[in-house]
Amino acid sequence: MSVKINLNILCVALVVALGVSACKKENGGYSHNSSAPITITSFTPEEGATGTEVLINGSNFSSDTSQIKVTINGVPLKIAGAKENQIMAYLTTKTGTGPVEVTIGKNTGASTTDFSYLFSYVVTTLAGSGNSGYADGTGAAASFNFAGVRSQLSVDDNLNVYVPDGGNQRIRKIAPDGTVTTLAGMGQNGFADGNAADAKFNNPCGTAVDANGNVYVAERNGRRIRKITPDGTVSTHAFSSGNGGNELTSVVINKTTGNVYWSDFYGDGIYTLKNGNVTKVINYSLPCTITIDAAGNIYATHYDAQMVRKYTYDATNDAFDNGVDIAGTDRQSGWVDGTGPMARFNNPWGIAMDSKNNLYVAGLGEGRNSNCVRMIDADKWVSTIAGVGDRGFAEGTGSSARFSGPTGIAVDKNGNMYVLDMANNRVRKISVK
Repeated sequence: MSVKINLNILCVALVVALGVSACKKENGGYSHNSSAPITITSFTPEEGATGTEVLINGSNFSSDTSQIKVTINGVPLKIAGAKENQIMAYLTTKTGTGPVEVTIGKNTGASTTDFSYLFSYVVTTLAGSGNSGYADGTGAAASFNFAGVRSQLSVDDNLNVYVPDGGNQRIRKIAPDGTVTTLAGMGQNGFADGNAADAKFNNPCGTAVDANGNVYVAERNGRRIRKITPDGTVSTHAFSSGNGGNELTSVVINKTTGNVYWSDFYGDGIYTLKNGNVTKVINYSLPCTITIDAAGNIYATHYDAQMVRKYTYDATNDAFDNGVDIAGTDRQSGWVDGTGPMARFNNPWGIAMDSKNNLYVAGLGEGRNSNCVRMIDADKWVSTIAGVGDRGFAEGTGSSARFSGPTGIAVDKNGNMYVLDMANNRVRKISVK
């Protein structure tokens, strides 16, 4: 009897002192005190990928999981269980790196340190049988013939991928479910504008999509930039028999101004149309592939320089600066991850940018140790996210995947990537999780 009385006295004292029904401990439950702060003292582990369980330690939580919201960067975690001083939650999707936040009612508590999210890069085949040929179809039922044409692909906001199929002299379209159709080209090398089914291309090796759904095509040997309208009409946007029309390797569009730019490998620069004339706007040796950000700045891979460079756009004067090095060191090759000039590339080729201004670079492949996909973040840190440099074919996550000549790369609005795996005659997808 005396023990029971003493417990009741203790409960009354705790209620007065803390303003909470501490006596609920007798039933195994805890209630949040809305007039006191939520405190997070620690969490473990401090890093992890999707599916990672995170144990959050602190105070003034609740055992009623329906009242608790746990987030990282605003992305909710799934709550597995909770009590007064601990919450077990797990990551259900990519969250990114940031503080852990616990919200109960109108109160929110945040950790003083960040949880480090580890992205997973899962490589699968979107389309392609792996054999050289021509066939429309879904997934492995489709065939491409890239024929050693180093090419850059693109993706629209509806997740359709536009693939220059150089060996087949066609432009192919891949729907999100992997269904491949022919967008334009009759399959003969040459030049002919007009109806998409009757058009002729001369080794198409780059595509870009504008805000109106027009697809622009760079021809490696045709010395032309072609335009395919949504109604299936092919026309010539630009043509040059001299500089600006040597070996066109990629094309991009400034979606604010509508300006179309292309890289001319042996023309040693980036070109556009000005007043109807093909004009060099960036002068630098052997640009492989280019990408463009929302401000109109252009980023390029350079074959002999072994570097990635940025060219800043001056919208007032419609001009670019002389460029700065982003990653790599001039004419020093290798496969080394690191920051800025400490990184090394083996003839980088494809380049693309995501919505957070991270750059992705695909290696040229061939006999070089560059059959992989690299990422350059905002701090200019270069890391290998898929493949390990050697040639092959394998699905898998990160370093377990293999490519053979991953020359083209594009990023969709969700941050997933598409790779033109040249020597494997496949288009691969890298899902970011």
